[in-house]
Amino acid sequence: MKTSKQQLQADYIKAALNPADFYRHELPNAPLKKHGWNDGSLCPFHADNKPGSFRVNVTTGAFKCFACGATGSDVISFTMTLQDLQFTEALTKLADEWGLV
Repeated sequence: MKTSKQQLQADYIKAALNPADFYRHELPNAPLKKHGWNDGSLCPFHADNKPGSFRVNVTTGAFKCFACGATGSDVISFTMTLQDLQFTEALTKLADEWGLV
């Protein structure tokens, strides 16, 4: 099986970037616990007015909004969705912003 440079970079970023730290930075008003699924407060992907509809998993980085349906498996997909970026653009943004270069 051939491993691409992008996959290696994505694996590095996911290993180096703690999802709990990432979501505490991205969702500063969310009441996040240390492990598992957390109430991420208001969804950043739509004009949300129901706290609790958006959840994040601070262990894996996954996220889900039960109101608008936004979902993803990690901090890279969160960044892609929030910033409307392509995969490689999101990798670059995360690497630059979190000093992973």
